[in-house]
Amino acid sequence: MSPDLLGTALRDLVYDAERDLAAPVAIDLWAAGRRRRVRAVAVPALVMACVATLVALTLWPAGAPRASVPAVQVDDGGTARLTAYPDVIAKPPSIPTTAAPGVTAALVPSGDAASTYAASPAGVVRRLSPSALPRSFFEPAPSLSPDGRWMADGFALTDLVRGTSPTTPAALARMEQRWAPLQEPGWWSPSSRLLFIGTFNQGTPVASGVVIGLDGTTTEVPLVEGGLQATFAGWLDDRTLYALLDLGPGTTRLEVRTWSLGERAWKAPGTIISWRDAIEGDPEMLHALLSPDGQRLLLTAPVTNPDSDALDRTDAMMFDPRTGAQLGMPSADGSVDPSTWDQGSAVSWQGWGCRPAWHDGLPVRTDGDVSGFVDRPRGLVDGTSHRELVAVSSGYGGACVAFAGNELRGTPVTNHLAVWQERLFAWGVPLLLLVVLGCGVWWVLRRRNYPRRPPRRLPMIITQPF
Repeated sequence: MSPDLLGTALRDLVYDAERDLAAPVAIDLWAAGRRRRVRAVAVPALVMACVATLVALTLWPAGAPRASVPAVQVDDGGTARLTAYPDVIAKPPSIPTTAAPGVTAALVPSGDAASTYAASPAGVVRRLSPSALPRSFFEPAPSLSPDGRWMADGFALTDLVRGTSPTTPAALARMEQRWAPLQEPGWWSPSSRLLFIGTFNQGTPVASGVVIGLDGTTTEVPLVEGGLQATFAGWLDDRTLYALLDLGPGTTRLEVRTWSLGERAWKAPGTIISWRDAIEGDPEMLHALLSPDGQRLLLTAPVTNPDSDALDRTDAMMFDPRTGAQLGMPSADGSVDPSTWDQGSAVSWQGWGCRPAWHDGLPVRTDGDVSGFVDRPRGLVDGTSHRELVAVSSGYGGACVAFAGNELRGTPVTNHLAVWQERLFAWGVPLLLLVVLGCGVWWVLRRRNYPRRPPRRLPMIITQPF
């Protein structure tokens, strides 16, 4: 005990004796001393541990265990496909890494659109190099090939395994000068060998899009019909593109057009899709997406609030792309069999129109969270019953998630490290801050309480000898 504390204790003892208070028991004094010693050591150690934990959580890399299954396998047709996807996409790493991320299962742009992050099939998150990011807000978002190896950023291709690009800067400049891409991500062929970028015409109509090969070749896709802007949906197979043509105001139907590599014009197979009786969205903002197996066609359209002119919801419905028959949407039990669905039914969800993905033959929403959805009566927007498939960190600001080949394929890999990391950031960091603040307040109050009473003059003690 320091001399100051000892003097204070003696003054307190004399003060208590003057008031005829019982003197403290020796055992209690020793216990109080032990408690003071423990506090003197434990409190600083606790504060240092909290600070060290806070720093460790901030700098903790978003690592993850390796997938227990191979990331990519080649099927009988020679097509490489992913065999796993993460069920957790953790927060962006505090220390960004710009090395090649390798095989990628998902791309997630940050909320401020300043960075894009790649998540591996096991959930390892890495930041893409700045040169691979969208160059402006008006350019389409990047898209991933079905094998998770290639990323399309506008007309530019990037090998995410090697970190190289087959598109030279000169070739990229020529393509950007000739064509203007649509405000949509590109469509990859099932084999991951070809990429279709839809374009709009500036001035004289030139083409409806361009097909880019991994070898750097480009093939101009002819106009669909009379220079009319079509709604592209993707690839029916490795050689055939699929598009929908709205013949103008007053029509309630879409006519199907197909084009195969090497052909000089689009074909009209005679398939008609009636959609406006099921989807209430804006026809000028219609989006289409084929399922990876080419067996289903998903149409989505945003619905605006007439009072505020703001986006209210997104309507979605599925069709048979070859016959044009309305398939409706899955019933409440999530059945994959279209025969059990309510024919002509549509689904709405609160969202801003991100490109959906597919899982087990069913569409998956990617607007902020990655989850399936089920059918419900028209007009009921709130209370949608859905199951979260991939937990995306709120650190991305609810950005649209782009999956490889627009599909959650294979086995979900649980990233326990990322789960606990997100939990610690959700309640661990605030708890640590409260503990540090509480210790600081306790220390300040403790310093202010010494001495407890003003010093009193000690009574005169007779020191003369007997």
